Amino acid sequence: MRKHLISLIFLLGSLTAFGQSTTTPTISLQACQEDTLVMAFDITSPYNIGNLFSVEISDNNGNFTGNIVSMNPLVAFGVSTGNEIDVLIPENITQGVYKFRLISSNPVVISDTIENVIIGANPTTGFTAFNWFDKAGSLTFCEGDTALLVANQAPPGQSYSYQWLSGGASLAGETNDTLEVVISGTYAVEVSSNLCDAESNDTIVNSYSPPAEFFANNGAGISFIGNDSIQMCEGTVATFEHFAFPSPGILNYEYRWLKADSLDLFGDTVWYYTGDTTSMVDVNSESQWFLEVTSVPGGCVDTSNAFWVFVDTVPKSDVVNLAWPGQALPSTTLCLTDSTLLTATDTVLNDTWEYQWQIAYPSGSANWLNLLNDTLPWLTIDTSIVADTADYRLRIVNETCEYTTNETTVNFVPFPTISILPNDSLGICVYDSVLVSLQSNALNFAWNGGIFVGKQNFISVPGQYIVEAFGVNQCRTVDTFDIYNYTVVATASASPQVISPGETTTLSSSGGTSYYWYADAPSYYSNQLGESTLAIPSTDTITYFIQVEDINGCTDTASVQVFVSEQDTNVINAGIYGNLQNVITPNGDGKNDVLDLSGVTDGDDCEFTVYTRWGTPVYNREVYNNSWGGTTDGGSQLGDGTYYYVLTHDNKIRVKAAVTILNNF
Repeated sequence: MRKHLISLIFLLGSLTAFGQSTTTPTISLQACQEDTLVMAFDITSPYNIGNLFSVEISDNNGNFTGNIVSMNPLVAFGVSTGNEIDVLIPENITQGVYKFRLISSNPVVISDTIENVIIGANPTTGFTAFNWFDKAGSLTFCEGDTALLVANQAPPGQSYSYQWLSGGASLAGETNDTLEVVISGTYAVEVSSNLCDAESNDTIVNSYSPPAEFFANNGAGISFIGNDSIQMCEGTVATFEHFAFPSPGILNYEYRWLKADSLDLFGDTVWYYTGDTTSMVDVNSESQWFLEVTSVPGGCVDTSNAFWVFVDTVPKSDVVNLAWPGQALPSTTLCLTDSTLLTATDTVLNDTWEYQWQIAYPSGSANWLNLLNDTLPWLTIDTSIVADTADYRLRIVNETCEYTTNETTVNFVPFPTISILPNDSLGICVYDSVLVSLQSNALNFAWNGGIFVGKQNFISVPGQYIVEAFGVNQCRTVDTFDIYNYTVVATASASPQVISPGETTTLSSSGGTSYYWYADAPSYYSNQLGESTLAIPSTDTITYFIQVEDINGCTDTASVQVFVSEQDTNVINAGIYGNLQNVITPNGDGKNDVLDLSGVTDGDDCEFTVYTRWGTPVYNREVYNNSWGGTTDGGSQLGDGTYYYVLTHDNKIRVKAAVTILNNF
């Protein structure tokens, strides 16, 4: 309120002057209800101790009725200058013209009156708000809406002018009796009416928007990929929940959950109401969600930002056993040197599907462990992983989904054992056989590519044999054995080979541990079982046989012929040519194949004639060239036996002697 200064002067105990602070008593004084007037005066004559000065106002008819309006009495009793008393104009005083006077108490002295003081009524300030609601005792309107403030109207016969204030500052151009409020702030209205003006109390006006944001509860299979989106696995349920509790002054919220449906012709999202009206909602499908929140009271509505839900499909796949190139059928039962290929039927080679092979060993233990570095959709299984039967499966992760495939058991079976009895290197006698047996856990066998089968076979032909033993899954073990002949070579010789009737010859042999002599005609033996023996044949030509047996029981037979020759007294010059060849062995070995008489012919042209022991000529050459090999004149080979020849020169007998033919010696 305004404050006015009025000067009053008391001289010698009497009031001699009364005026405004301007010291010009003729200026009209004006004041408004609740204004403060300052009464200033000098005291020119003393008053009694305890004297009090007060100010009285008249009624609107100019009569003083004892209405004291000074705020506090002034204690003053001596002579003084510059005294002041504050006077408060009553707020309920009627507008009009009033008088003022000063009254002392000791002694009681009444000053002259100050007349024609115009007191104006203050205008009624305040305003009424529309389109608002009470939020915890504050004036509140919905954000985005408008609150209307309407100032109080002037009484009949008066007029007001207005100035709206915000935060104590005038709002430019806002001089109407109404104000549209669109933002929160502190508002007041200043009202002017004639002499007086008044300002309403500051009123806080708030805009309000209910919190509409919501969050997704975390859980298994749910992954946050941003503040406004989640990714989860198919079959997973996520829960959306309103983010805030009711703020002061808000009793409750009303909810409407909205879901994206499609796009309109302009590319804007079309929403539909799901029917969910609680603060929480379960979500199990891929879409875009909004939450519409309405405050109670107020009915303020706000809609959350979009929240995206992405749903991954479970990466279901089966593991199958594939055949290698050239393999007819795949198998999960393997030999120790084999391998097999397991692969997923559905493979996605990108950044969204991750693969991890796992093994459980021993088989059936369910103790699954990751195979390091085996992160492809396929896996080659061999003994480098584990040389035994084990279970395998594939774990597939697709963003938030996880899937474990069926289990596949891969069996590794050992190779069959094989042992060759009695040995893997066997000797047999010629024309004999040996029983070879296999000690094995195999299911079937093949000898030399299938010539023989079974666990036992008699073998008679020398050589190397390959034995294949086939077990489970045709796992194969290969071994070899050798069959060879024992070497038994019998020899037979007679010394001398040509004897006279009744004489003995010595038969000799070698190469064995036991011997047995026999002949193709009767003969006498000094030791028929000896390595050598004396023999007397009973015929003029006899073949002796020796059967030799070695340490292995193998036998061999050799033969030698012995000839019995009657001495012919007509044979001449035998003494002269004592070194004459008496045996030929025309077997083509280059030894004694022909009858060589070059020492007798001595380069002469000698005639050569051969006779049987009975005198029949079988061969003749007029000039002998030392090349007769036991044949007839026609070239036919003569049989074994003793023959006689005559060598003549100039019709004189140079040699007449016997010669024995041994064709196979």
